[in-house]
Amino acid sequence: MSDRNGYLLSIIIPTYNNAEFITSTLSSLQPGLTDEVEIIIINDGSTDSTDEKIANFYQARPCDNLKIIHQNNQGVAVARNRGLDIATGTHIAFVDSDDMISPDYFALLLPILREQQYDIVEFKLTRDEEKLHIAQRTCNETIERSELLLQDAQYLPLIPTFNAAQWHLVTKIFRRDLLGNDRFEANRRYEDIIFSPFQYFKCRRILKLNVNLYYYRINSQSITENLRESDAQHIFFAMRKMCDYIKNNPEKRSVATLMIVNCFLEGRKIVRKKKGYYAYDAQMLSDIKTALQYCDESVINKKVIYKMRHPWVDTFISATRNRVLKFCNKKINKER
Repeated sequence: MSDRNGYLLSIIIPTYNNAEFITSTLSSLQPGLTDEVEIIIINDGSTDSTDEKIANFYQARPCDNLKIIHQNNQGVAVARNRGLDIATGTHIAFVDSDDMISPDYFALLLPILREQQYDIVEFKLTRDEEKLHIAQRTCNETIERSELLLQDAQYLPLIPTFNAAQWHLVTKIFRRDLLGNDRFEANRRYEDIIFSPFQYFKCRRILKLNVNLYYYRINSQSITENLRESDAQHIFFAMRKMCDYIKNNPEKRSVATLMIVNCFLEGRKIVRKKKGYYAYDAQMLSDIKTALQYCDESVINKKVIYKMRHPWVDTFISATRNRVLKFCNKKINKER
């Protein structure tokens, strides 16, 4: 129950022109909602009927634990920051306005949060709605749990987490005190990669649940379905930010290196998808050079180190391959 110190959990939902899905999102939250949970919806300047859909939903289902904020469109990062500024829960969760949560989300997570033991509680997402955890369907299932304990500046237990590079905000519940004054970078895409890894370095105790509690909808309007050429620059920004972090926290270098390498590989992949080959601009080349200065090369695959040391080779080989493929395809089309 909410008390003078606030709620147990604040769920922040930024939304922009999601009239098609917002009702199903709110419907998934409603059944398990208790007075321990506050819902914070940030309408980020929607120009469709999103606002009307939200109003109609809560007119039919009044909710005392609801805050709806309207602001001019400033992007999802600023919307989430607004939610963080007004949240009163001891824990923070994020839900995207085109996704859904499991019917068991609250029943499984709230008892864990009441224990006040964990800095981050993780669970899994699925892109198949039928695979969401439903207790009636899996009544005999024992949910696999694992704990990470970080003590005496020993961060090596985080290596599997940083190797996996699953930084989705929506699969984590954060203790609000852990986040402190940290906020999302405005006007940046891939804000989860820029934000989440740094929170893990502040943790002392993490709980991982091997259960699908979140349905991630494949939405044609989402970032992952609408890559931009500039997206690689946002990924490299995250890499640059981690290099700056290592300067002041050298004891975390080995684990942080895994995030840096993942950013390099992910940014590289985006560039190739958009240009057809690995084309690094001047800022990217500078970021790669800086990353090599701060990385612990003992934890990096030798092939990846070579690609980072000699990006011009990467560019030459991939550009040549791209030209050959284009020539061959053109010739085949002519012959048809």
